[in-house]
Amino acid sequence: MANNYYEATGVLVLDRVTPVIQALFGAFALDESHPGNGQAYIAQIAETTNPQWPDVLDGLEDLATQLGIPMPDDEGLSIPPLLELLAVHFRADEDEELGNLIDRHSFEDTADLDALFLIATRFDDGHHLTAIQFEGCWYCSKPRLFEFGGNGCYLSREVRFISSSSQALQLGDQLRKTIVAADIEEASALIALETINLLAGVS
Repeated sequence: MANNYYEATGVLVLDRVTPVIQALFGAFALDESHPGNGQAYIAQIAETTNPQWPDVLDGLEDLATQLGIPMPDDEGLSIPPLLELLAVHFRADEDEELGNLIDRHSFEDTADLDALFLIATRFDDGHHLTAIQFEGCWYCSKPRLFEFGGNGCYLSREVRFISSSSQALQLGDQLRKTIVAADIEEASALIALETINLLAGVS
């Protein structure tokens, strides 16, 4: 039997770690002292540090308590109503992107950096988070074919770029086939699509 794992490390690019950052990213083995110079370490490590949305919920509840926000007596409070309470505090209750996130996100399983970045930028308590840089790899306990790879993401208000080694293999194979077939039109279309996808991440 083979086991599959995913692990990643990265940094938050920000002015300082604040209660909001601690609440949202504390489950990512957050270390504000490393590497320093405006960057704070985060990680996702197999079997030890696998941040889930319930972990974020715990952090947000602690944050709300620190801020003195009245909490409903309902013990089953979920993330969406809690975010709505915090949005009022941070005067972000009219933010369209945050509202869409609250309405449409399932907030289940592994906490995703896209959503956390959006929430953090709307709940700015002096952290001034400007970007997230995160790089990871998946691997297997046995050397099985195509069970190893890597990915990376760069998230900011201006640029969102995510890529993986699997994408490189797929694109390379597609391009080779079109070039061998002397199908310049199809090759150009593939390159154009990659360019469009890259530009789509720029706002």
